[in-house]
Amino acid sequence: EAAPSQEPLARATQEVRVTVGGIDAQVLFAGLSPGFAGLFQVNIVVPEGVESGDAELIVYSGGQPSQTATVAVR
Repeated sequence: EAAPSQEPLARATQEVRVTVGGIDAQVLFAGLSPGFAGLFQVNIVVPEGVESGDAELIVYSGGQPSQTATVAVR
């Protein structure tokens, strides 16, 4: 069944933290993607101080880190 696309959204039940280039990012939303089934979404603001180019991104959920992803920052 698709996640709701209106409030209340299906937000994560555990704390979600994200680092970009080793710097904590502001998490705007973490939860099921509205209108989709089984797709988890995390919206962040890339923090100031992250240099342009490739940066490592790590998502922590419930204190457990994800595998490292590389994202392009400009």
